[in-house]
Amino acid sequence: MAERDLTQEVEQLKEDLSRLKEDLAKLKDLAAELGRSEVEEAKRRLEEEARRLLKELERASEELRVKLRDRTEELRREVEEHPLLSLLAAFGVGLLVGKLFDRR
Repeated sequence: MAERDLTQEVEQLKEDLSRLKEDLAKLKDLAAELGRSEVEEAKRRLEEEARRLLKELERASEELRVKLRDRTEELRREVEEHPLLSLLAAFGVGLLVGKLFDRR
């Protein structure tokens, strides 16, 4: 009878071990799926941040374009209003740059 109980216990242990292997395989699959989910979430967040930064860059670029256009228009008006002074300033800057690059 003890031998029969022992055989039953061994069989029960084999079944338990088999179920444990199945459960471990399921846990492994769940862990892999969880990892994929986390990677996908991180990717989604990075894409959102990239889109936000791109919009911010576009906005800053447009602001810079407007400022440059305005400044160019101001400079054009200054040259039209004071052509002689503008010519003398350009000549002076040219002389300074020429002196800086003179190799003598």
